[in-house]
Amino acid sequence: MNILLAIADSNKEYLRKISEELQGYSDLTIYVYTSADKLENAMENESFDVVMFDPDLSESRINFSRVKMPICLYSEEAENTSLYKECAHISKYQRISKIYKDMIRAYAEKAGYSYESDHAGKMSVVAVYSPIGGSGKTTVALAIADLAAKKGKKPLFLSLEALCSADALNPYQEPGIVALAEAAADESVNFELKMKGLMKQGVNDICYVEGFERLADHKAVSGEEIEDVIHKIQKSGVCDILIIDLNSGIGSIEAAVMKISDTIVVTEKPGELCSMKMQLFLRQGIVNEYKKKMLVVHNFAESNSSYCRQNAFAEAGLIHNYGNLQMKNILHAIEKNGEMDIDRILES
Repeated sequence: MNILLAIADSNKEYLRKISEELQGYSDLTIYVYTSADKLENAMENESFDVVMFDPDLSESRINFSRVKMPICLYSEEAENTSLYKECAHISKYQRISKIYKDMIRAYAEKAGYSYESDHAGKMSVVAVYSPIGGSGKTTVALAIADLAAKKGKKPLFLSLEALCSADALNPYQEPGIVALAEAAADESVNFELKMKGLMKQGVNDICYVEGFERLADHKAVSGEEIEDVIHKIQKSGVCDILIIDLNSGIGSIEAAVMKISDTIVVTEKPGELCSMKMQLFLRQGIVNEYKKKMLVVHNFAESNSSYCRQNAFAEAGLIHNYGNLQMKNILHAIEKNGEMDIDRILES
C-alpha cells in the first residue's frame, strides 16, 4: 500500500514539520508545495491520491478534479474554507499523528478506493475468556499483549466484552469494533486503511481498537461479522498477534472467536463459588471441542488459594493478588516476577 500525498501550504515551517513527521509512515510518498501555481502544475503531471492543502493558498478556488481525495486543512484564521465545502476537512493545528489517522480514514471511506491489498502473514489469535466475572480477564489479556511486544511481536488488543473493562485504561474516543464490522461488510471501503485510522496506542503503548460502547451494539454484531473482521485484520498485516478479550457469556461472538483462535487462555480466580462456576463451564460441549488449545491462568493468587481441581488445562500463569495497584504497575510486576508463561501462550 502506497499513497501518493501532496501537501500545499505557504507556511514553509509548517510544511517542514508536517512532512518530516509524515515521512515516518511507510505507506506515504510525500511531495510538498508552497504555492497554488506549483501545486496546480504538479497536478497536471502527477496523479495524486491525496492532496492536503491550506484553503488560503489561493484567493480563488483550486481545481482538484484530477485528485482522488482533496483534504482542506482548516483553521480558525483561514478565510477561504467556504470555497471547499465539498472537500473533506481536517483540523490543521493538531498532533500530526492525528492528522495522519484522519487523512487515511477519509481516504478509505470517501475516495472510492476499494483495492484490498493482502499483507497476510502468520497472525496468531489468542482469545482470553473466563466464565467467572471479575476474574481479571482484561488484565491477563493486556499482560499477554505487553509480554508479546517485549518478545518483538506486533500485538493488537481487541475487546469484545459487552461492557468493555479496558475503557478504564484506554478511554473510549470513537466507535471501534462496530466501525470495523461495517467496513468489513462494505466492499467500497479499504479495510487496511480503516484499521490504521482506528488503531491507537494505550497503556504501555499497546495498540488497540475500541470495543463496544453500548449493549445494543454488542447484540447487533454477529459472530459471523466478527469472524470476517478477524480475517481482514490478518490480511491487513497490521499485527502478528491479535489478543481478544471476550465476554464472560458464550454467545455467537464468543463461539466464533474460540473456533478460529490458535490459543484460548481461560482465567480463573480462587474461591468456592468460582470453583463451582468453573466446574459448570468444564461440562460444556464447547470445552470438549476446543480443550486442546485451552490454557489456564490462575489469578489473584494468595497463600492457600484453591482453584477448581477438575481443571485439566495446562497452566500458563499464576498471578498474585496485587490489590489496588495501577494497571501499569501490575503489568510490570507480572513481567518482573515471571508470572506468565508467554512462550507457552505464543507457541500453542
